[in-house]
Amino acid sequence: MMNQALIDLGSNTIKLAVYRLDEEGFTCIRYESRYGYVVRYIQAGQLSDEGVGRIREIITEYQEIAREYNCKAENGTLLCFSTASLRYIDNIQNVIQNIKKTNSITISPVSGEEEARCNFFAMQYASKSSDFFGGDMGGGSMQLFRSEDNRLAGYQSYPIGSLKLYRDFVEGPLPTKQEAEAIAGYVKEKLKEGKLTAGTPAPLYLMGGTIRLITGLLGKTVFQAEELSGMTERFLESPEHAQKEIERITPERLNSILPGMICLNTVAGFFGVDQMRFTESSVREGYLLAYVLPGKGQARF
Repeated sequence: MMNQALIDLGSNTIKLAVYRLDEEGFTCIRYESRYGYVVRYIQAGQLSDEGVGRIREIITEYQEIAREYNCKAENGTLLCFSTASLRYIDNIQNVIQNIKKTNSITISPVSGEEEARCNFFAMQYASKSSDFFGGDMGGGSMQLFRSEDNRLAGYQSYPIGSLKLYRDFVEGPLPTKQEAEAIAGYVKEKLKEGKLTAGTPAPLYLMGGTIRLITGLLGKTVFQAEELSGMTERFLESPEHAQKEIERITPERLNSILPGMICLNTVAGFFGVDQMRFTESSVREGYLLAYVLPGKGQARF
């Protein structure tokens, strides 16, 4: 039995998960999340020094927590990976070298395709199902993947994360109707460019912080596409009411939640999804299965 810690460097949040590993698999014994808002520090393809400093601050805190469980980067029991947070920046190697120099830990960038695979791995492990349609909406990107007969039948990563959509299309705290139309048009365009096509209509299993908050607003973890569409329309019609409702659940995500809802509506329409279901799976469990515990998952790539 041993402990393994993972730092998940995302566009919106930076998370730490500590797992206890045994012959049966793994159990999360410690979880922490901090808002890094990394995507907000990116200008002209460069992550600013302030953004690097924010990453360093959170990683330093997490390293101290990980030591409580005897997890350290030096012996591989503390790993750090980045998703869309660093995927689209031009100075990624400088950022990695900077953090390596100050924190003695190497950030491992995960490509969009690798992230989609990890999401698939995690959802398959949690659902114990061989056939499903799944998705993970983050701050910088969204991954969609399909499982058929216990195999990864199709997957795609799209640059349509909720915080990225807010940064690229919205000027105020919440999108206007015109901005919402622009977001939906952009998302549909990116979906058309992708290689993933609609299969047999099936529920869409979803993971990620944005989805968790949407279920909090709806008051349910299983919901119909028309319910999400109706709430989105109400929020666009009454921004003041929308802001009160969102801040009641999570003031930190005021800016990104409605763009995420618009995106999810568009995804559901594009793929003909009627029902959506939230799952507590995450890319971290998928990363653990793919890179730390190969063979523990059921997936075959």
